[in-house]
This record gives sequence, structure tokens and C-alpha cells, in this order.
Amino acid sequence: MGFLIAVEGIDGAGKTTIASYLKSVLEDFGFRAEVLKEPSDSEYGRMIKEAKERFPPEKELELFMLDRMVDVRENILPRVNSSVTVIMDRYYYSNVAYQGALGIDPNEILRRNEEIAPKPDLTILLDVSPEVALERVRNRGTTTPFERREYLERVREVFLSIDSDEIRVVDAEQPLEKVKEECYFLVLELLSSRGSFFEAGLRRF
Repeated sequence: MGFLIAVEGIDGAGKTTIASYLKSVLEDFGFRAEVLKEPSDSEYGRMIKEAKERFPPEKELELFMLDRMVDVRENILPRVNSSVTVIMDRYYYSNVAYQGALGIDPNEILRRNEEIAPKPDLTILLDVSPEVALERVRNRGTTTPFERREYLERVREVFLSIDSDEIRVVDAEQPLEKVKEECYFLVLELLSSRGSFFEAGLRRF
């Protein structure tokens, strides 16, 4: 069995950068790893990504849930069951935070998602202020309907309120190399929890 790692945070937190970095770390240790991004390329994921305006909150949540059901069935579980470690660039905690910030009960969103999707072995929550995040977003030259300062502040608050034992919060306003270092050791902690086979591999470094 492979691991399931989720990288979460508001827009501009650095999720894609860190997910790619973790893939390289895992591969360096001899693990097969792949990054998957949500929304996926299912018909429901494309509806979300191609929308020019936000859907009503319940409709938006429904589309994310339908997309995730497809993603779990066709992408996530087949890989994990084939001993590939899957790194999610966003996962269901994003639903909890983004739709929860619109007034839907976050606990209900979490319950509904955990009925259809496997819980991560490790969730890295990259925490960054909306001001810093939006500056990064502007620098990369793209914006989406999800990127508004007041809204992202509420989203961040929901993210930080989620109580789950596999979530580790990393200050993503630190220099990138420091963020990578913290994430590196979180992954080492996860891998070493699986048994002595990894401990033996560590002695090579």
C-alpha cells in the first residue's frame, strides 16, 4: 500500500510547489509517487475549473463531491493500492474550508467527504495570510473567483479550526527552503512510522 498525503492551504500558499517537492523527496528514497490535483479532469471538475463565476454554495459542494468520487475511484485508490504514494494538491479539507466559509457547516462537509474518500496519512496545511497569498497570486498573473481577501481570511480560519490528528501546520510565510525543510521532516516521520524497512534505507544518507 502507498501513502496518501494531502497538501492544503489557501490560494497562494505554495501547495503546487510543495507537492512537487515531496514527490522528488519520495522518489529519492526509492518510493513511487505521483501528484494529483483537485478539481480533477472529470466532467464535474471541468465544470468547476471552467466556470467564470462561483456556483451557489450547495451546488459548488455537490460538484466537488461528485468530482472527488470519480477521482477516488479512478485515480487515488488504484494508485495507493498499487503501492504508489499519492500526493494531493488540494483534497477534501479544501471543501471544508472553502464551502464552510460560505456558511455550510464545516463538520457536515467533513462527514460527507469522509464517507466517500480515504483519510490522508498526512495532511500538510501550508498557513499563510491572505495578504501574502494574494500578492503571490498577482505575481503569477492569474486570479480565480475564489481569490478575495475577506473570503480567504474566513477560509484560513476554517482551515486552522479543523481538528484531525494527521494535520500538521507549516508556516508558509517562511523562506521556501525552510518550508521545504519542515515538510521534508514531516514526510520522514510518516515514512518511518511504516516500519523498519525505511529505517534501513535512511542509513544510506
